[in-house]
Amino acid sequence: MTNINTEGLPVEMQQRIAEIIEKAKSNAIQPVGQQAPVAPAPAPVVRPPSLMDHIIALRQEVAELRQQVHASSQVTEAVGNAVGSMYAMFQQQTEPSSYSSGFETAQPSQIDDF
Repeated sequence: MTNINTEGLPVEMQQRIAEIIEKAKSNAIQPVGQQAPVAPAPAPVVRPPSLMDHIIALRQEVAELRQQVHASSQVTEAVGNAVGSMYAMFQQQTEPSSYSSGFETAQPSQIDDF
């Protein structure tokens, strides 16, 4: 840091600025070639899963499977209801509903509209 003019400032501020400048000089960044080697951090200790960890994981899986089975049963019930309503709809139909069904039951001599 070069010349810093602190003459017009109060004494407390001049002292504080001088402390900051000294601190910055002591914490100056070293050039790349002069850095001290850094020791690698020790690897964290990996412990094998305990029986309780396995039980918790299994309970979570069972809960997920229970939700899937419930969803599957809801789908099966909805499909069954839809098929039942379609079956009931076709069971209620007792008379032919289309124009072409009249041709199937009529004799060829009865058709004179052509």
